[in-house]
Amino acid sequence: MNAVPEPVPVSAPVSRLPRGLRIAIKLLVGALVFLTILLLLGLLSFDWIVKRAIQSRVNSSGMAEVEIGSLDIGLFRPHLQVRDLKVFGQSQFGGVQILDLPELRVEYDREALKRQELQVRLLRIRLNELTLVDGFAGSQTNMFQRLQGYSELVNAYTNRLGELTNRAELARGQRVGNLTFAGIDRLELTLGKVRFVDLKDPMSEKVAALNINRRVLTNLVGLQGVAPLATELLVRTTLGAKSPSR
Repeated sequence: MNAVPEPVPVSAPVSRLPRGLRIAIKLLVGALVFLTILLLLGLLSFDWIVKRAIQSRVNSSGMAEVEIGSLDIGLFRPHLQVRDLKVFGQSQFGGVQILDLPELRVEYDREALKRQELQVRLLRIRLNELTLVDGFAGSQTNMFQRLQGYSELVNAYTNRLGELTNRAELARGQRVGNLTFAGIDRLELTLGKVRFVDLKDPMSEKVAALNINRRVLTNLVGLQGVAPLATELLVRTTLGAKSPSR
């Protein structure tokens, strides 16, 4: 008879890792979890942090105070949205409300931005009131008179752009900072009124009711496409400005 093979002895359990190495692994895993939580909290609160930083920076400037209802910068989507933005001049600037903007939304083309071009897919502006203040800190400016002349400047600039045939010169003429302004695909406008306030002569206040409600403009190419609207708004603002008592 064949001999029965002897059973193979069961090997002893694998010895555990050294205590020091186990502690190091636990510390490393804990640190990774902690950093992941911090990163998630940072991403979730990024808009809040930026909003607080903007408010703090403006409020400490000594010129104005700003309130922002909400801010959405869009880390993963190419857009910027601001809601319930209000700006107030500090006491030396009359303490008046300078800006009441319920909504500003900008959606842009990220690929165009990589080419240093600013192509706005959507621009939505809802403005309740804009106040232009003169007569502070010894200033001799007259914003109302300046705006009256701006419409002529806009027309002259638009005509100049139309005369340019060289692509490089045209691009330089449409620069916005370090970017070339390519245009706006869709513009949605709701505009309330513009106030002119002279701190030296409060009785000379003027108000221009723009009365633009949900106007939609599309395919505004370059600054030439925006110029007619800018001229219209300047004319409405200056020619339509009246004393509030009238």
